[in-house]
Amino acid sequence: MHSNQDNPAAHPKPSIVSRSGHTISRSNIDPDALKVLYRLNRHGHIAYLVGGGVRDLLLGKKPKDFDISTSAHPNEIKKIFGNCRLIGRRFRLAHIYFRGGKIIEVSTFRTISVFNGEDGPVTSDNTFGTPWEDAFRRDFTVNALFYNISDFSVIDYVSGLQDLKHGLIRCIGEPEVRFREDPIRMLRGVRFSALLDFDLDAESDRLIREIKDEIWEGATPRILEEIIRMMARGTAARAFTRLNELGLIATLFPEIDQHIRMESADLYTDTLARLDKRSHIQGPPEPWLIFACLFYPYFDFIYRGSSGDDLVKLARDTISPVCQRIQVPRRMQDIIRQTLAAQVRLFGLRGSRFKPRTILRKAYFQDAFTLFEIVASSSNEGRELISEWSNLQGPSPTKKPAGRRPRRRKKRGPKPPAIAPIR
Repeated sequence: MHSNQDNPAAHPKPSIVSRSGHTISRSNIDPDALKVLYRLNRHGHIAYLVGGGVRDLLLGKKPKDFDISTSAHPNEIKKIFGNCRLIGRRFRLAHIYFRGGKIIEVSTFRTISVFNGEDGPVTSDNTFGTPWEDAFRRDFTVNALFYNISDFSVIDYVSGLQDLKHGLIRCIGEPEVRFREDPIRMLRGVRFSALLDFDLDAESDRLIREIKDEIWEGATPRILEEIIRMMARGTAARAFTRLNELGLIATLFPEIDQHIRMESADLYTDTLARLDKRSHIQGPPEPWLIFACLFYPYFDFIYRGSSGDDLVKLARDTISPVCQRIQVPRRMQDIIRQTLAAQVRLFGLRGSRFKPRTILRKAYFQDAFTLFEIVASSSNEGRELISEWSNLQGPSPTKKPAGRRPRRRKKRGPKPPAIAPIR
């Protein structure tokens, strides 16, 4: 445990690693993020690349985002960048817009009192701070590293480099305080543990097991968001295993926990592993597909013990309590319900109970078949069914029919003004 983290004033001086001592290269940083860093620096402001971007670069991974923190206040940032828009009511953030819809997010250094956690409740508005205060208000040590554009060094106030080396997700400060002030941080810890394949430090692991039921004291929409985020990066199976080991599956999805106790958690991890395989090839799955894969083993278990033929009602009765608990949007519930119910029909292709062409005409068929490709691919028979359904669908609708005359191109109007480049 890092007891000196509980009192930031006792640890104000960072460990600074010069360019020769780390692996971050500017060639791996987004060029537009570099432009923002350089321009802020030229205008006399401290400008750091922060958070997950620094963490991932040090691990040799490609960052998802390149976020920047600076000593410049929001209005000062807006004056420097003509392509800037300020957002947020409580704490103003600057979004710098570039071609192709790219956004580089820039925040002003915050004090520890601004948030009770990185995503926690606000206790004061627009309270700006220093770099070390900004580091200590973050959630985990590996997310609190800074890359200084002025001398290309890495700045570490919280022993994040050490935890990165040892593969640990560690709270900044006392885990009990941090988890109680923002219970959603427990899910964030699981997400980073799964994403990086790191271990939670022993104290955080123990605390989550002890106070896991307090997760409901956090905002439910954020619970839903964290579940989606931890399962959308090709790490769904690992995230599920972490949640189950910590007892959070029992807290979030007691129905699934009961099923696991009766059969096996492998039913879930195997399905989610196939979702992960798809994610690595095709990119992040849509949220409905994540939950459809998560709920499928439980729905299949309920179906095997049922006697009714109303599959849609069975799917609705199966998933409604779970979806209401974590506030899954109604539209998403409808897609999950339809695609789950359709699996029975897709697996029943070789039977005589229905005509295949009937389901092929349904608006939800493509979504249902997407799920079927995941859940059926675990067996040779399932893979044969996937092939048979693919043949029944005929040519891909994305392909242009042969012999069709190309359409004439419409005359285009004047192009909209381009975003002015940063010089």
